Amino acid sequence: MTSLWSEAETRFALDTGLVTVMRDGDDIDVLADLEARWSVEMLTDSGRRFGFVLGGRVERDSGRKAWGNRVGDCPPGLADCASLQVDGLDRALRGTASGLFSAGPADNRRAHAALEAGYAYLHSGWGEWRLGAGTGAADLDAVRGPTAFRLSRADGGRVDITGLSGARTRNLSSGFDPKLVFRSIALGQVGTIGTFRASLSYTPEVELCGVDHCAGNFGTSDPLTPPVEDVFEAGFHYEIRRGDHDVAFSAGLSRGSEASSLAGLAGIRAEDAGLSWRSGQWRAGARWYRANQALAGDASYEALAVSASYEAGDWLTTLEWASFSDDLVHASGESWQLSGSKLIGDHWVAGAGIQLAERSEPVLLPAGRRNVSADSSAIFVELGWRY
Repeated sequence: MTSLWSEAETRFALDTGLVTVMRDGDDIDVLADLEARWSVEMLTDSGRRFGFVLGGRVERDSGRKAWGNRVGDCPPGLADCASLQVDGLDRALRGTASGLFSAGPADNRRAHAALEAGYAYLHSGWGEWRLGAGTGAADLDAVRGPTAFRLSRADGGRVDITGLSGARTRNLSSGFDPKLVFRSIALGQVGTIGTFRASLSYTPEVELCGVDHCAGNFGTSDPLTPPVEDVFEAGFHYEIRRGDHDVAFSAGLSRGSEASSLAGLAGIRAEDAGLSWRSGQWRAGARWYRANQALAGDASYEALAVSASYEAGDWLTTLEWASFSDDLVHASGESWQLSGSKLIGDHWVAGAGIQLAERSEPVLLPAGRRNVSADSSAIFVELGWRY
């Protein structure tokens, strides 16, 4: 063991970003995100690699909890507002995929921190085994369209530029809870028949609350997140190159059981797919995601994103569009983003952009539930640094 530790290879990675944003001509706001990862890797006598990884995030956002927050005003038990009876009381519901809810106290805390990776791994002849906290198989090799920035995005931005975010195509059905994962090696040749990779994972319980995903239930006054357990996931990735054209495709599938005896809850069912294309300086891609949010009936969340970019030297210009609909809370919306970034040296990325967003939100009126529209525009500057 002493010899193994003496030959261990230690790596440290740090991604941090700062966004200065002005919404609808209001005062300037500053958002930030920092992600750190530390890993130690060793070799067995037979040449197999094994080790462990620790990683976490700290962010300052525009006031939302685990990516979602309250939209509109639609109290539980009235009209067709999102609700579930628990011990004779009507509880508001929070979407497992969207994180959105239409009643209950909003979480306006701006700073969040969480451990999002903590697992041991072993590379066998056919792939990599992981045991511990991290994302599931559906998220490991997901394909998506290009973006100019790490934080500011139309689809699942790490920070909420306009205050009306809602579209996210990332499949986090099992959150960052401890799990067992197998990720195969890439089979084939990318320049001939293409390469194929598959991943499988199992998560016994989904109950942790992180920066981007929250499955915790904290009290009767807070919205109820449907509890989920025994989540099985599969992910598939295929890539092929023909001449100057590089095409990649991915698909993900999640299935899990509901972890209570409450009527109206169901096991989690989620699917996603992504497509990307690259030729020379041009890139484009699309991604789709749909989940039933672990609820019976019409309560699904669906998101779609498309983007295209042009790269000229150190400059990258990107046009992005994303939309979503959440049948649970009767909300929908879309976002557009036009942005450009420049690579500075080996570690820095800087640029600016504009994002436009529109969202339809539920409100309860004497005549019943109705939807009202909200819109926002934002001009932003982002500075990123990677070590």
